[in-house]
Amino acid sequence: MTDGRPHLSAEALLDYWLRESGAAETDAVEEHLMRCDSCGEALDELIALGEGVRSAFSAGEVWVASSEAFAQRVAGEGRRVREYRLAHNGSVHCTVAPDDEVLLTRVAAPLQGVQRVDVARETSLAPGEWVRVEDVPFDPEAGELLWLGNIARIRELPEHTMRVKLLAVEGSGARELGTYTFRHRPWPGWAGQGTGD
Repeated sequence: MTDGRPHLSAEALLDYWLRESGAAETDAVEEHLMRCDSCGEALDELIALGEGVRSAFSAGEVWVASSEAFAQRVAGEGRRVREYRLAHNGSVHCTVAPDDEVLLTRVAAPLQGVQRVDVARETSLAPGEWVRVEDVPFDPEAGELLWLGNIARIRELPEHTMRVKLLAVEGSGARELGTYTFRHRPWPGWAGQGTGD
């Protein structure tokens, strides 16, 4: 509490930092920050976290689900984007070049009426070990799921195959929406290509 007023919520601080608050809300936040060191520190931490996430994304160190608008925004920034589109239950031979900055994948899937999607993946580098990402954001009207891959990690991998399953989670169970196969080969001559041919 500051002067009898509660601290600002994380949502209010985030809206302020992203310049999404209205003029009156912005003035109120700035007035509060002038009097409250605790909220000022919370805002500093929020900004530092945002910068860390931005740096990790720019370096291709994270895997994130994407909307079409975000994918277009990334492409519009002039980044070199390598894009793969897979038909429902499709497969693709894939790689990343040394100068690629973003790896965008689109997989077609029957998403109408689906409430929640989990993504499970397994690679030939660790057979039988499925990694599952729960509750991935998606647009059911788009008929496809988009994600931005961890390009820094993928660039270092040897030749391998990855299987990805999309799962519609319904109640206590899940049903398969589609299975996709990625056959990765390192870029020819890439120094970090590991044990691939």
